[in-house]
Amino acid sequence: MRQFLTFIFLSCFLGLAQAKPVELILWHSLAGSTGEELAKLVTGFNQSQKDYAVKLIYKGEYIETLTSFAAAFRAKQPPAIVQIFEVGTATMLHPKGIIKPVDSLMDEQKLPLPKDHFLPALRAFYSEENQLQAMPFNASIPVIFYNADALEKLGYGENSFPQSWDEMEILAEKLKNAGYSCAYTSAYPAWILIESFSAINGLAMIQGKPLQANYNNAAIIHHLERLKRWQKQHYFEYGGRNSDATVLFTAGRCPMFSQSSGSYTSLAELVKFHLGVALLPLDKNVSKIRNNNVAGGAALWAVSGQNPAIYSGIAQFFSYIAKPEVQQAWQQGTGYLPLGTEGIYSAITKNHPILKLAKEDLANPQAKQTPQHLGPQNQIRIINDEALEAIFAGIKTPKQAIDDAVRQSNYALKRFLRITGE
Repeated sequence: MRQFLTFIFLSCFLGLAQAKPVELILWHSLAGSTGEELAKLVTGFNQSQKDYAVKLIYKGEYIETLTSFAAAFRAKQPPAIVQIFEVGTATMLHPKGIIKPVDSLMDEQKLPLPKDHFLPALRAFYSEENQLQAMPFNASIPVIFYNADALEKLGYGENSFPQSWDEMEILAEKLKNAGYSCAYTSAYPAWILIESFSAINGLAMIQGKPLQANYNNAAIIHHLERLKRWQKQHYFEYGGRNSDATVLFTAGRCPMFSQSSGSYTSLAELVKFHLGVALLPLDKNVSKIRNNNVAGGAALWAVSGQNPAIYSGIAQFFSYIAKPEVQQAWQQGTGYLPLGTEGIYSAITKNHPILKLAKEDLANPQAKQTPQHLGPQNQIRIINDEALEAIFAGIKTPKQAIDDAVRQSNYALKRFLRITGE
């Protein structure tokens, strides 16, 4: 009898042990409403099957997550999945052995991923030699939000918003004459005013072997000289790094504001006027055609050194994320871009202004795609933010500031190449 009871106990214990799902730790940087939407997505995955359970751990801002991950990886205690912002891509790829490439992971698990339906620029950014390295997740593009009520009074709207910087200057003058002390401001100035400007105009910021920063070109210098002149004319107001300039727009001071497209939902709830949105202008003196923009946001990386059960779960999770219905819910809840706007994702694009813009800015397979994730982009962005602060504070001329920034960037590149052995 005792043996029979022992057998029953062990059978129940083993049954419970076998029923316990494999835990997948995911470190991330999404707080507030976007963090809540991420929790909904993860709950949906956890409830869709019984073998795996994703556990979310918030690690702070993007740079804090990257720093924490580097320390954990060295200590051989990393998570299974980590969310890293786009400028940390090179850090994740070099040196080799930090991550498990997504294409390799999905092939090993024999799970398809609809890459052919992804936005071309998004797929290209997170690929090396046409092999997807990370799972694109919360993607965005830089756009211009505008006070549609203010512009309508001047005869501007969705179909007549300036497509070039020269046309935008004409509008800025009209806004000043209408009584606005500022026409335009920008969040994330290094990303938008330097990186995105370069991308859509087909200008590489870093290239060559060994890699060299070369964005102190005539086009960038002219662009920053224009913005400095606009500052003196009260067409442009520098509002600081990151999203510091948001209040200049939401308070109605500056009717035009460049920011991440992922801010659409939150801005629409904040402002008291009708919110318009448009693509960033092209500098038609530099390029007559619009090239693919830079994709902002972040991706999910599968970390190397995990056991087969963990990798099986990660592959299942990535496959779940790629489902059109999951992408639609994610886009509607957060304002971030879906993985694609065509093919299996075509139904998501209906009646959403941001998605219409994304198709123009990221989905042209024929457009030029400037090289991305070359070197320590996160460091280079900080260097460029410092340069822009010096320009708009009147400490340096645009040429002096960008020449100095390129020198500092090349020093950072040399250190990066030496450390990674690339």
